[in-house]
Amino acid sequence: MRTAAPDRKLCQDGTHSSGYCPGLSPDSLLIFGLNSDPKNLHAAKIAILEVFVKSAVTYFCRSTKKTKPLPHKAIFRKFVVMKKFVLSAVLTLLCATMLPAQTKIMSHRGFYAHPGSFENTLTSLAGAQKLGVESVELDVHLTTDDSLVILHGPAIPRTKFKDIQKLDYATVKSCTLPNGDHIPSLREYFTQAKETSALKLFLELKSHPTPARETQLAEKVIALCDEMNMYDQVCFISFSEHLCDEVLRLHPGAEVIPITSRKTYSVKELKDRGYAGVSYNYNVVMNAAHYLDDVHAAGLQTVLWPVNSYDLADFAMRHGVTYVSTDQPQGMKRLMDSIRELKWKQEKKLICFDLDGTLTQHKTPLTAANRAVLDTLAKRYEIIMAGGGNCARIYKQMGEYPITILGNYGMEESRIVDGKFKMVREEKTPIDRKFFQKNCDYLRKKYGYTDYKGESIEFHESGMVTFGLLGTKADKADKLSFDPDKIRRRAMFPEVSEIFKDYSVFIGGTTSFDITPKRYNKFDAVMLYAAEKGYTIDQILFVGDDFLDGGNDSQIRLGGMDYIRIDDYTRLPEKLEFLF
Repeated sequence: MRTAAPDRKLCQDGTHSSGYCPGLSPDSLLIFGLNSDPKNLHAAKIAILEVFVKSAVTYFCRSTKKTKPLPHKAIFRKFVVMKKFVLSAVLTLLCATMLPAQTKIMSHRGFYAHPGSFENTLTSLAGAQKLGVESVELDVHLTTDDSLVILHGPAIPRTKFKDIQKLDYATVKSCTLPNGDHIPSLREYFTQAKETSALKLFLELKSHPTPARETQLAEKVIALCDEMNMYDQVCFISFSEHLCDEVLRLHPGAEVIPITSRKTYSVKELKDRGYAGVSYNYNVVMNAAHYLDDVHAAGLQTVLWPVNSYDLADFAMRHGVTYVSTDQPQGMKRLMDSIRELKWKQEKKLICFDLDGTLTQHKTPLTAANRAVLDTLAKRYEIIMAGGGNCARIYKQMGEYPITILGNYGMEESRIVDGKFKMVREEKTPIDRKFFQKNCDYLRKKYGYTDYKGESIEFHESGMVTFGLLGTKADKADKLSFDPDKIRRRAMFPEVSEIFKDYSVFIGGTTSFDITPKRYNKFDAVMLYAAEKGYTIDQILFVGDDFLDGGNDSQIRLGGMDYIRIDDYTRLPEKLEFLF
């Protein structure tokens, strides 16, 4: 079996980033010699970052004497003087552009390749949700009485009906599919999909007999998306350019991607029409991968279909395809994970760990088994820690394991110097305590958490705030049993985020919300460390437990960094064995 070629970045999971980056045009890639082999915009951004840091270091390390270099300590002193400036500039650059898409799985018509399921049903949707794929494709038709229904069609299997678009809704609902399910409405589909907010829905709007009828379809779908607030979770796709254009006319901010099995699109045409990317049959681009590269270089998305084999998966991942549409999502997930693992073992140089939920339980010492994992990995990679807690607490919980720690989401940093724990950076951001106290009191009353032990809020010296629903001195057993699946806090998260909209809010620990100044999160903390040490994003792997929206590892996913999710810290050795 051949392995994936090492020329493209791979990603374990994540959400898309669509749209053209105004801060970095394709022409500007020439500056960094990337035009001849177009990469994604993030690669260009990292190139700029590397040039900037290296130039700064070179400038501040040079001697006043032309022939004699500065000694190491003098170099270090000079660099430290400018460290804040350099890292702040790097952080600004990191946040200045949107990240392009990464290769993810689209479950074509849901996950139906298992007993008891059938394509485009609520059962197939549930299967995809349980499997944990990034997206699902579904087919949308309009009935004669203007109802939105889901079926590949046009014929309804095992019935006399040859065209679902010529039937009324009552007739469609009376039909039973081969697995016993009914044909779902789009409303039913949306309702179930909203239970998994990270799941992307690719709505294939099926071609209809006339442009007027297609316009009616677009109007109905847009109205339902408005009503159910689905735009963050939906992408509109279609073979009909008229339908694509109508969706954008009705809702200019919609994410729209045309599907084609013949035509190739130029970047100019995609951008002029307002499309977020293009969906290609693999036959169009297998011998013309530059069409994919051009689209990615412009910050747009690509979908490749159908992808049901190793060769096509390998091709898609090597060329940075955003989504692969597959009829075998379970097997494809295993296959792509295997390809990634082979590539990661070859290319990764820095592995960053979350602590609680990943290496151990909340405020529980590091286990001997997981300590052995770190020891083994440290022989091959540099390993660091990025957590929400402060460095001293993390170091103690890890049994004084000798590791660099980025604490309080990057507001603190500790390193092992001459075998001893040493704080090398401690940010101190002013905090409006009255503001936090007032709003946390409001949230406690609204959600019924007025009884707590210890302090209501923990104010860290760095400027981070921990809002613990059970208080700072709640019993450990009570904390562990309070919200293990984080459903309670995810329900609160939108309002907490809105109240503290000038800050970054994360679901942290077992009972709390972590609130930091806007610029601090694990992704930026790791990337700043990587820039200082000379690593690119492709050389970094993050190991954590909560990458969903609001999770304290979520910015890693949103930033496009490769990661592995640990759902049980006791399984860490088997999860990471491939890296040994």
